[in-house]
Amino acid sequence: MPWVIRIPRLARVTAASGAVWLRYRVTSVPRLTGGSGAMAPGVMAPGAVDTGSPVWYTEPVLVQRVKREEPMVNSKSSLRVITIIVVVGLLIIGALWIHNDLKAVARVNSTNITWKQFNDALKKQSGNQMLAGLLREELIRQGAKQHDITVTDEEVQSEMDKLADQFGSSVGLEQVLSQYGMTLDDLRGQIRSTLLLEGIAAKDVTVEEEELKTYYEENKDKYTEPEQVKARHILVEDEETAKSILKQLEMGEDFAEIAKEKSTDPGSKDKGGDLGFFERGVMDTSFEEVAFSLGIGETSAPVTTMFGYHIIRVEDKKPERLLPYENVQDDVRKQVIKQKAKLTSAVLSELKDAAQIKINDKDLEDAIYSIAY
Repeated sequence: MPWVIRIPRLARVTAASGAVWLRYRVTSVPRLTGGSGAMAPGVMAPGAVDTGSPVWYTEPVLVQRVKREEPMVNSKSSLRVITIIVVVGLLIIGALWIHNDLKAVARVNSTNITWKQFNDALKKQSGNQMLAGLLREELIRQGAKQHDITVTDEEVQSEMDKLADQFGSSVGLEQVLSQYGMTLDDLRGQIRSTLLLEGIAAKDVTVEEEELKTYYEENKDKYTEPEQVKARHILVEDEETAKSILKQLEMGEDFAEIAKEKSTDPGSKDKGGDLGFFERGVMDTSFEEVAFSLGIGETSAPVTTMFGYHIIRVEDKKPERLLPYENVQDDVRKQVIKQKAKLTSAVLSELKDAAQIKINDKDLEDAIYSIAY
């Protein structure tokens, strides 16, 4: 059986390949026995003493020359790996930039205004009011669901239309809302919550027909339409331009087309100067005095207001009239129900007291006291 020899670092190889003699020395010789029972060369005989002196061993060893293999490198694979590393690195850098931007709501030169700073300031300024509003809306939503009260989109839009009429148009309403940082969608949400709350407050109310008629008779002023005028106008900056336009109209040119071309009123310009029907108290005093004094189809001389010079043409009029009971019965019912219903503030208090409300931020704990208004 051949020996397996581990070649020490001090071994000497006397040939490059093939059968060679390997010569090495050790200071302590193990006791080994060859296959024939004879002592292997360099092995101490029984009874001999190990002196610790170096002993040279010589053994035949088969040495094979092994061709050295260089690592194979695929240039395309290496390029792909390098590209991937570069791309990943860029993505990481980009992610860090995005992360820094996400942490900042704004930046002044190289200094960030963080979201935390912004939220802390917002919470300090109006946090309690904002949270109270959110709590109020949720209480109303849950209360309406509990009592199976719903509000349709048509009901919400009806209230929106009433408000738009008060401000002349939906554009006028939107302009007013923008001054308070609100949108039409914000208003729709508030109207829906209000109608739901009123529904909860009136859930146990019943009315008789006689009550409705009595309310109508006692509140005829609410159902009386005032005198109204339907008019168009052309607004310009100076009197000379106004007089020039008036001459064009006297020559038979179309009022609406001139308004589209020359009027400076952004609210009516694209509609040919059409203002629709309006009642007293809506327009500038000087403007409405002339408008209500004109007959249908008549055109005014230039009228001066704080906005400039107007040329007014009246297209229609509606005299004051009391609306028939049948036409306003639904509104009368709503008003009577509202009179007999609970106060909405009392309903909110009941909803709040019946709910389990937990506020986790100590700085916002006072919000609970602002739910009922």
